[in-house]
Amino acid sequence: MKLVKQGFIYYVLATLLGGLLLVFYIKGDIVAQSMDALGWVFYITSCLSHAAILVLAVWLVLFLPWALLRQRRLAACLLVSGVSLLIAVGFVNMQVYKIYRFHLNGFILNMLTGPNAGDIFDFDAKLYFTEGLLLAVLVAVCVGGWWLSSWLLHLWKRRHTVIAVSVLIGSLLVANGIYVYGSFVVRQSVVKSAKLVPYYFPLSASSFMRSLGVERNVMVVEDDEGGDLVYPLNPLQTDTTKVAHQNIVMILIDSWSRRSLTEECMPNLWKLAHEEQWYQNHVSCGNGTSFSVFGIFTGLQPYYWSAFEVSRTSPLLVDQLLELGYDFRSYPSATLENPPFSRMLFQHVPNLRVSTSGKTSYERDLKIKNDLIADLPKLKDGDKPFFIFIFFDLLHAYSLPKELLNRFQPSWEYGNFSVLNNDMDPTPFWNLYRNSAYQTDKMVGEVVEALKRQGLYDNTLVMITGDHAQEYNENHKNYWGHNSNFSQYQIGVPLIIHQPGTSAPAVHRHRTTHLDFVPTLMHNYLGVTNPIADYTNGRMLSDKTPRLWHFVGNELRYAFIVEGDTILTKEGAGYIDVTDAHLNPVENYRIKPKEFDAAIKNLNRFFRK
Repeated sequence: MKLVKQGFIYYVLATLLGGLLLVFYIKGDIVAQSMDALGWVFYITSCLSHAAILVLAVWLVLFLPWALLRQRRLAACLLVSGVSLLIAVGFVNMQVYKIYRFHLNGFILNMLTGPNAGDIFDFDAKLYFTEGLLLAVLVAVCVGGWWLSSWLLHLWKRRHTVIAVSVLIGSLLVANGIYVYGSFVVRQSVVKSAKLVPYYFPLSASSFMRSLGVERNVMVVEDDEGGDLVYPLNPLQTDTTKVAHQNIVMILIDSWSRRSLTEECMPNLWKLAHEEQWYQNHVSCGNGTSFSVFGIFTGLQPYYWSAFEVSRTSPLLVDQLLELGYDFRSYPSATLENPPFSRMLFQHVPNLRVSTSGKTSYERDLKIKNDLIADLPKLKDGDKPFFIFIFFDLLHAYSLPKELLNRFQPSWEYGNFSVLNNDMDPTPFWNLYRNSAYQTDKMVGEVVEALKRQGLYDNTLVMITGDHAQEYNENHKNYWGHNSNFSQYQIGVPLIIHQPGTSAPAVHRHRTTHLDFVPTLMHNYLGVTNPIADYTNGRMLSDKTPRLWHFVGNELRYAFIVEGDTILTKEGAGYIDVTDAHLNPVENYRIKPKEFDAAIKNLNRFFRK
């Protein structure tokens, strides 16, 4: 059928145009500096194959059904219009990416349809003319492509179809094959360039590769410019007279819900909260472990995760501790290798403990508690201050022996996730969590008592918090656990701090975040004299100014928490979901362009311009 044949020729031409447009995304981008031969092969084949998939969707939906019905004019008009729109969106997206470093999504569309879009998108008339002219040329090329396909119709042979299909399928296989390898060894040219292609999700098989026993030899390309990151913005300056030389203990409890911090459930920590500094409005920077812990140690939004992973950048906090001679000790219940904290956050720490033996999280939690307590006498007698990071896992894993499930009844014996639904009574599941929290409280209480018994407590900063929270359908939207939304029931965690030299207990109700740990430690304890804006997106814990536009999540799915705890969530597909603090939809929400622009500039300020 000639119409279908001509439509296929047009599909090939449109794919080439779309692929070429995507290739131009790299022009002027910092990523170009890290490209090598393998990176270019990947980038070109990924652009071509991704364009082929996008144009194929248009071809199948808008052209093929009408072509089979022999509606020539309608089929041609719909195909050309669809491709023109696709190319136009790709062109506009390229301009958006150059400004904000992310692709078109609901945030931009919300702003463009708002009444004050001109406050931000107010460019020189010459720029509008130039960009408009380029866009018109691209659309004209799309229209002209249909006439070109008609001319090529009589020259096109079966072998041309075979070659075209083979090239497109080959580019798809090559791009994904290179990315499987490149993402596993963190090849900068591959991982970085993949982010330029809008909504492109190539195959990654890191877990599968590890299961096969393939060793991960990370490829690091030396870059005098520091790659994508400018971290810190200015070299750190240290005033040794302002170094506190106090010990620091960070106690992290996986999946710690604020609701569990009660006298009945966690009596030791409840008592400690009333004796020390209790931050009641503390929030994480993620709803999962990876990005939450990243924010704690870097002081940056998890938006920078992949940039750190690719460049092998070490957190300034960790490096400053080591530079000042701190004895850095880790006591992890779950492994520090997955998520890859050992090579992302603690790569410079000598003799890093990355795992703990034990069949269950309860057994491992007991062991790290006992190991830490056993090490305290040696740490006390040492000639260095120490930094301890201990990470309990029981609240995440629900692995209690049956004999320890009696305090709160009725209680499940394990997390039976298969029966969860919006109408069920959460009490047995919640009681399983509370029983686990009670045991965790006992272990943390023993650590604190051991510090006191060794005479270390009065010279040790102790920070106790959770990586993220754990939801039990409190919003009645059938959400359980974490990693599913950004309400307070998944990101709001307790924070208790023993601060030597502060005698009066206090309750702090202003908003604080995980990003605030780094500036507080660096400025108050580690002698760093730079303005905190040089090295963190956080603020001092004592800073009571509002934390508006607080970023949570990762590069693909994230949210901004704005005034009134309104949650602006960018879903993976690109659309924006606006809800109130209890996940109820907020209709007709309009983003304030100036506030959004300032938030994005703050978000991106540690990326090289």
